[in-house]
Amino acid sequence: MRLITLLQRSLTAKLLVAFATVIVVGIAIVAVVANQRTTTEFDTYLSMGQRMVAPQLADAVAQTYRQTGSWDAVAGVLDGWSSGPVGRAVVANRAGTVVADSAKLWVGRTAASLALRAGSPIVVQGRVIGTLYVMPGWGGGPPSSALGMPMSPSGGPGAVAQQHLSQAEGAFLDRVNRSLIIGAIAAGLVALLIGILLARRIARPLGELTRAAQRIARGSYGERIQVGGADEVGRLAHAFNQMAESLARTEEARRQLVADVAHELRTPLTVLRGTVQAMRDGVLGADEQNLNTVQEEVSTLARLVTDLHDLSLGDVGQFLLQHEPLALGPVIEQTVAAFGAAATDQQVRLVTDVAPDLPIVQGDDDRLRQALRNLIANALRYTPPGGHVALQARTVDGAVEVQIHDTGEGIGLEHLPHVFERFYRADPSRTRRSGGSGLGLAIVRQIVRAHGGEITVASDGLGRGTTFTLRLPIAVADAQDRSVHAGTGSR
Repeated sequence: MRLITLLQRSLTAKLLVAFATVIVVGIAIVAVVANQRTTTEFDTYLSMGQRMVAPQLADAVAQTYRQTGSWDAVAGVLDGWSSGPVGRAVVANRAGTVVADSAKLWVGRTAASLALRAGSPIVVQGRVIGTLYVMPGWGGGPPSSALGMPMSPSGGPGAVAQQHLSQAEGAFLDRVNRSLIIGAIAAGLVALLIGILLARRIARPLGELTRAAQRIARGSYGERIQVGGADEVGRLAHAFNQMAESLARTEEARRQLVADVAHELRTPLTVLRGTVQAMRDGVLGADEQNLNTVQEEVSTLARLVTDLHDLSLGDVGQFLLQHEPLALGPVIEQTVAAFGAAATDQQVRLVTDVAPDLPIVQGDDDRLRQALRNLIANALRYTPPGGHVALQARTVDGAVEVQIHDTGEGIGLEHLPHVFERFYRADPSRTRRSGGSGLGLAIVRQIVRAHGGEITVASDGLGRGTTFTLRLPIAVADAQDRSVHAGTGSR
């Protein structure tokens, strides 16, 4: 029990690890994608805001220059605007020399040396007096070019500046990232809780299946699992119940077979032991009559052992046949003829009706004769004097169909599904001598199935006779020949 508990916990742990892995990977992917998209969209938003604000700032710079006639007061205007959506603002005069910088780093340098492009013109009285350049801030520090470091090959400090954010913008993204992390942790915890519930829901019925399988392994074939749904676990439980039922039936059949074999062997062995002991004691003489009794019982034992051997070969798929093209008509006629004397002694009329154009089948001559002998002997055994047994062979739906009909006692409808079972007798009062060993019909079914055919039984009830129908497939070559002849005839 402890091992089962450990196995169940191990399965639960594996499921939880799988759920946790999926959760972590999924949340990580979502967080990375969300962070990248947020940063990109925020940069886009800032760029759009700067493009909208730049003309207004250019107008403010132009108004200040018009009022003062000098660039000296422009720096104050830039300081006021750089705290808003404009992270940094630079003004260059008509000659391209920087005359105002909100960061106070580039004054006196030329716009060309700083690679400043796409500025907004500063217009006073219809004349362009300079250019305004706006860009994100530097997060409190100067650009690399201002510190004497190399310019970016894609556009100098103006291009490099696009990769930095101001402190306010960085704080905004930090808050977004923290929100993503908190949301991811919350989602992960909820998903993990759901995963634990699902893992337990999956592992619990599997644990029950494991315990039930172990009880069946110990011989308790009555174990069943309650099917709780139509999902995979429910279908597994249903399949388990079917397996348990099949094992129970097989075990019952095995026990019944052992009991039946013991019963069938007991009578001839008892007769043999009693007769031999009486002959040894001098009670019976070793004459022909007593020796015939011994010989008969020995023959009975030999037949029983042979029948059991044949059935065991069929069970393991080792029922060997010598397949060869076989004309079934002569086989039927010869087999029926062998029972002529027995039928006359029993005052039973034995007749045959075999179609003259009966096709060739692929089969084993000896085994098919054995099957027919068992069926005819069975029919004669249960047909009273004055009755008849008829064999009819026809081609029906692409197969050779042989019917053995008798006017005997018949079989009760409740017994029909069991007549091919081993040692089964519809009338339990019949003994081995009066009703056979109960293996004949089981052997017939094995032979017919080994030939790829089928056998069925029908009866209208007690006192109304019985009909066994045996169907065998036509040999492939014979079927092709008949198809060709049929096609030729149609033309």
